[in-house]
Amino acid sequence: MDEVDISILEHLSGNCRKHSTVIASELGVATSTVHKRIEKMYDSGIIKEFTIKVDPDVVGFNITTFVGINLEPNQSAGVIERLNEIDDVLEIYELLEPYDLLLKVQTFDVHTLKEKVLVPISNMEGIKKSDSILTTKCHKDTSLSIRKKS
Repeated sequence: MDEVDISILEHLSGNCRKHSTVIASELGVATSTVHKRIEKMYDSGIIKEFTIKVDPDVVGFNITTFVGINLEPNQSAGVIERLNEIDDVLEIYELLEPYDLLLKVQTFDVHTLKEKVLVPISNMEGIKKSDSILTTKCHKDTSLSIRKKS
């Protein structure tokens, strides 16, 4: 990756709908250069997806919860596979401490959280213990920001 690639990523991370001709004009390169580089970054896995970010409050996902999970020994692969099947689980991270896994969950309400996420987790084979942290307000929620090296 060179400075042109990084600049293209800066533009796209700010607005993935920004047209290639606009990016090319701002960078002083040909539109075909921008197209080719975006395609190359996508094919190589640098760009994982082009997406939108939805405001969860506006669409009714009022509850954001983090769930810490401690696993039975040698159970992580099976548990992660089953957790991936729960639609309201948005992110799954492996940790060193204090939990083995940390989940980010968004649901419509506490009832949905309990019935669709917490009860299935409590009944899941391979899970020793889980703790839930319900949030009250999000103060910052951003995607990875690409910045030029100084």
